[in-house]
Amino acid sequence: MSKNVYVFAEQRDGVIQSVAYELVGEAANLAEDLKQKVVAVLLGDQITDQAEDLIAHGADEVVVIDHPTLAEYMTEPYAKALTQVVRDEEPEIVLFGATSIGRDLAPRISARVKTGLTADCTALALDPQSKLLRMTRPAFGGNLMAVILCKNHRPQMATVRPGVMQPMEKDTARKGIVRKVECDLSAKDQTVEILEVIRQKKKIADITQAKYIVSGGRGMGGKENFAMLRELAGAIGGEVAASRGAVDLGWMEKDLQVGQTGKTVRPELYFACGISGAIQHVAGMENSQVVIAVNKNDTAPIFDVADLGVVGDIHVILPKLIEAVKAAKVAGIAYVAPDAGDVVGMKNVLYNVQNGIAWLTINRPKSLNALNKQTLIEIGAVADKVREDASVKVLVVRGAGGRAFVAGADITEMQDMNEEEGRAIAALGQSTFNKLASLPQIVIAAVNGYALGGGNELAMACDIRIASNRAKFGQPEVNLGVIPGFGGTQRLSRLVGKGYAKEIIFTADMISAEEAYRIGLVNKVVAPEALMRTVQNIAMKLMSKGMFAIKQAKQAINNGVVIDLDQGLDLEADKWTECFATYDQKEGMAAFVEKRKPSFKDF
Repeated sequence: MSKNVYVFAEQRDGVIQSVAYELVGEAANLAEDLKQKVVAVLLGDQITDQAEDLIAHGADEVVVIDHPTLAEYMTEPYAKALTQVVRDEEPEIVLFGATSIGRDLAPRISARVKTGLTADCTALALDPQSKLLRMTRPAFGGNLMAVILCKNHRPQMATVRPGVMQPMEKDTARKGIVRKVECDLSAKDQTVEILEVIRQKKKIADITQAKYIVSGGRGMGGKENFAMLRELAGAIGGEVAASRGAVDLGWMEKDLQVGQTGKTVRPELYFACGISGAIQHVAGMENSQVVIAVNKNDTAPIFDVADLGVVGDIHVILPKLIEAVKAAKVAGIAYVAPDAGDVVGMKNVLYNVQNGIAWLTINRPKSLNALNKQTLIEIGAVADKVREDASVKVLVVRGAGGRAFVAGADITEMQDMNEEEGRAIAALGQSTFNKLASLPQIVIAAVNGYALGGGNELAMACDIRIASNRAKFGQPEVNLGVIPGFGGTQRLSRLVGKGYAKEIIFTADMISAEEAYRIGLVNKVVAPEALMRTVQNIAMKLMSKGMFAIKQAKQAINNGVVIDLDQGLDLEADKWTECFATYDQKEGMAAFVEKRKPSFKDF
């Protein structure tokens, strides 16, 4: 019977490649759902000592074939060795990086073991019913995303683009098993002879590893204008990239293309300059922690995924930005930036407002966005700011990075607390989440990964929860000897009922996004690449309605659940009556009678 998720851990010159760590991290997510193990397969010469590093990054076991013939990659010896492992161990899933080596090796393995292979995947997920691997890849020149299943053969095999998945944080305390396997390799397996290896000096940076990226599109107006992007990238210590349109015009090299037919990146900061934001480009950069877009077209789709959007002429804005960055580097901490308008930067959260939608990003990705005291205070400060900002109609709450919405409270901060301190942090968490829940604006949680403990409590304080199909929900506090303290025992039972709430809290089990949807914990489940677009679309849809009426309905629903039915009906009647004193009521009914779209104003 097939079992476990295997990863081909690609190495070159004895150095494990970053794509291997990315795939091990993704394999850990898949294996957790399947209740199986992650097994990395490491081939090479004198490579055994690298195995522990794979365990530290999430592998449960590492199979090592250490042989002189495997010192340099050659198709036949590597194919023979890996085929032996696959046939002997019968994995459920095998993952390869979509690199030159992975693309050469994977199809040969799939042919020898007579199974299918999905190449160049940009997303992986398990079907909630069948547990089959849903492998998503671009098709028809990147104009369509195809989801492929391998129903009848094992293992299920896929190559995955570098930069698409996120590696786990290295944990040197993790324990695992290293197994050395023998393979009968000899000179006859070497169908080619390597006479000399000449290392090519890289002239082009690997943008998948860049912390900061400055990317340009057709809106740059010409190849010569990319000099501005290089100057900005140099000033911030970043790399230059481009959209497909700029590459097709010959302005930039293909290796620097971001998008479905280029590379997938997830930098800390992504500048999109003169890029319209076609879905194919967004798929390659939407997991960036912060996106800043500059475009003269205020309806450009890139603004839908940007944390900060600047409408204006690239040729005017970029020189001023470069000047400001250079001035800031010279002045250091004494630098005072020009008025930042609606953008607020704090230690652990990011906040900005664009076109009536406010974006609150929990920005502690290395800690899986865990909630500490400072983060709770900052969330509360943002809630206070939103409450007073009449321009904001919808607040979106999300987590930075691709692995977690919020993975819980920061246990390292809480482990030595006494009773008084424990009560104080619970009071802070509850008051912070109550601020969000009581906002007159609609609050949407965009759940892109783990929403555990305080993270699930944060999501439940929002009005609407949209989840990626990779999201996980749970209240694991009893594993730590405590109970949910930020509202979990109360909000969870009101959302899903006492029975499900007790099961989730008592067992501390994580549940999938699909299960959360089934029991009513989330409103919608979408593919990871569609999460932010879906949230944006819902926000825009809400804003097209009578916002005063939505605000009244929110108050009636929230307050109605804690009073009896007769009192609730009286409350509803009061809120209904208040609507008749507004412009929106008159406009909405007039528009209905006149068969036109209404133009609402009140909030």
